[in-house]
Amino acid sequence: MAGPWADDGGALLVFDADRSEVDAVLAEDPYYTTEGVRITGLRDWRPIVP
Repeated sequence: MAGPWADDGGALLVFDADRSEVDAVLAEDPYYTTEGVRITGLRDWRPIVP
């Protein structure tokens, strides 16, 4: 799941994976090393309602 903030000030991406899998995606996908793309936070999330 992913999408931009309403003010186009950034975006939220949700990965259905464990931390090591997310780290591998971030390391291998060239999008995350593109100039202007910046990861400002990476947090675990435990949804209550699936």
